[in-house]
This record gives sequence, structure tokens and C-alpha cells, in this order.
Amino acid sequence: MSSKLNIGLIGIVGEEAREDFWGTMEKVAAIGYRGIEGAEQLLEGDTEANVARFHGLGLEVLTCSASREQLRDNLDTLIANAKALHSKRVTVWWAPCDSRESVLADAKLYNEAGSKLAAAGIKLCYHNHGHEFRNVFNGVNAMDLLAEYSDPAALFFEMDIAWISHGGADPVYVLRKLAGRVPAIHVKDMHSYTDSNPFTAVGTGIVNVRGSIAAAMETGVEWMVVEQDRMRHLTPFETATVSYLNLKEAGLV
Repeated sequence: MSSKLNIGLIGIVGEEAREDFWGTMEKVAAIGYRGIEGAEQLLEGDTEANVARFHGLGLEVLTCSASREQLRDNLDTLIANAKALHSKRVTVWWAPCDSRESVLADAKLYNEAGSKLAAAGIKLCYHNHGHEFRNVFNGVNAMDLLAEYSDPAALFFEMDIAWISHGGADPVYVLRKLAGRVPAIHVKDMHSYTDSNPFTAVGTGIVNVRGSIAAAMETGVEWMVVEQDRMRHLTPFETATVSYLNLKEAGLV
């Protein structure tokens, strides 16, 4: 097994960051997080100075958000923003994947945009939810279809271990199958796969967190990014703290 993954954060303290960005980032860094996904606030004002201050806290901008429409119509802006933020990735967070044709069309778009991003030194990633595993066309689920028809040099995957599980698949198997194409994973937990709000702090649910992180270490993943879509019993800062500490207690940080 390789060395431990770097640990980052997405969401959870988003409202707090909107109210007090720098104060929130200081607290997140103090917990132990070393990267943030979704720090586009740094583009406001003096971006270079903002990024230097961000780095001074020991934080990196791990990825920039993109829609499929932005990949098609505003790719140059995405590249410029990623470079300004010193981000090595651009991530598409959702696509419907509701037919074989739509998945193949998306794969074509990702191949074209991903090649241009790669030429600029940036990896294009696709982030899964559960429907990519539940939607099956001619015996092949949408995730496998997307992986098969996309260029491994153009499209990478940011796999969410909880959504893989929610979709009925095994995150350990999926991570091993996609070895070499997953630079980062979302580490998230669920207390149920049927509840309307299944999310819970990492280490307090039923997702195979330890096994998934072990598989990530074995397959060259660089970052694990803690996420919780909705709070359960804890506040956002409590959730970010407990999730980090549970991972640390398990020897995974």
C-alpha cells in the first residue's frame, strides 16, 4: 500500500464561507484539511494575491467546477480560471446519463474538451452519483459506458464512494477497475441507502470507507475529499471536524 492520501474538503461549510470566506478557510486549515474544491471566490478581486494568501494557509484549490455547457462554449475561460487558481483539475459534477446516446455524446464532448485541457496541463474529471450505476443500457451501466468510450488521456474520474454504494456497486471494485484514471475520490458516508436524507459524518455510516481508501491508495489516487451533501445531527463545522478526526483515528490521515 502506498503513502496516505492528501485530504481536502468540498461543501459542508459553504454557507459559512459565503459569510466569512477567510475566517472559514483558516478554521478548515486548522482542522487539518489541505485542499478545497470550489474556491472560486478567489477569482474575485486580486486573484494572484488571494491565491498567495490561500497557499499561505496551507490550502490548495483542488478543482474548478464546470458544466457540460461551459466545456462546450467557454472552455478558454475555464482554462484561464484554473491556471489563475493554480488548479490541476476541472470537474463536471453531473450529467443525466439517461440513454446510451446521451452518454456517448457526453464522452465525445469530454474527449474534445479534455484533450484541450490536457494540453494546458489540466485534467478533466467526471464526478459520479448513483444513477450512473443504476442506468443500464444493453447490459452495460452508464459509468462503464462512459469509461469505455472516453479517452483515458482526456477524461479522468472523481469517484464518490458513497454514491457508488448508493447506486448498488462496490466502490473498492470500481476504484480498482478505473485504476490510473482517478486522481481524487469523494469520501462521504451514509447511514441508509433508502432514507430521504441518507448522509452522515464520515465514519458513522455504512459505506466501506476504510476499504475504499485502501483501494485508492493502491491505485494511485492522490486526494480524498470529504463531503456531506446535507447535515444530519451536527453543525457544518462539527461535521467537517468529526469526519476528519474519524479518518485520523482510523489511521487514514
